[in-house]
Amino acid sequence: MVFYECMMTAKNTSHYNILTALMKEVSLKIVNNGGIVRSIQNHGIRQVPHRFKAKYADREGNRYYEQGRFISVFYDANPNVMRQVEGVLNLNEEILRNTHLRATNKFMDVNNMRENKNPYVQEILAEMGEGAQK
Repeated sequence: MVFYECMMTAKNTSHYNILTALMKEVSLKIVNNGGIVRSIQNHGIRQVPHRFKAKYADREGNRYYEQGRFISVFYDANPNVMRQVEGVLNLNEEILRNTHLRATNKFMDVNNMRENKNPYVQEILAEMGEGAQK
């Protein structure tokens, strides 16, 4: 399984219940396909770097947004599940943008078997080299 971070920008006018239902749907999709949801973080409403255009205008006629609600979902899953999650997010009208990143964690370094790529092994080898020089 791969550790992913899904960063999404929702409309700042989206209702709390709609976004909660969307996060439940995404989490259920991940868990039902053998993944693990580690965390869901709401970063609040922030200015976007440039105005974002929604697929469709909302009831008030707004199509362009200069603010957005930023949300992150951290989860472990296989690449097929990631594509399914992207599909769910792309079909939702409340989501303006979404990006999947392959998140890094400390266990990736610990589990790396290549000595030249593992910083922990490099540190031990350096300490052994210093001890041999004394």
